Amino acid sequence: MTSRAISAVLVCALAFVAAGCGGADTDAMPKAFLALLDDTTKVLKEIKDVPTAKAAEAKLKVLAERKAKLDEQAKTTMMSNAELKASDAIYAEPMKYAGVKMVEEMTRIASVSPEAAEITAAALGMRQNQTPAQ
Repeated sequence: MTSRAISAVLVCALAFVAAGCGGADTDAMPKAFLALLDDTTKVLKEIKDVPTAKAAEAKLKVLAERKAKLDEQAKTTMMSNAELKASDAIYAEPMKYAGVKMVEEMTRIASVSPEAAEITAAALGMRQNQTPAQ
């Protein structure tokens, strides 16, 4: 996995909070993204080589679809500046930590098996012109 891909994952993870959410429960969107990062990291920890990467592919595709749905949801709802500051105060550090943990797992996979890393990245939809459903 390239450093560009790793950076993109971390930027996306940190952008989840900034994407905003509205409505009565302004914690719902950041909590959903934190859960997504944690769930993705758990699956990534299972990957040790090409066979385990292939075994995890279906789970990773489901997580990529979940992320796409959350991204769409985040685009249509916004927070006020005050809500955004409050959310950032609560979720910026946990989001950063979760993103770093996920990137560490992806880096680990890339170091033990570049082919497993490619399978993983493709399943997560991190390849250009690649959708989670492919």
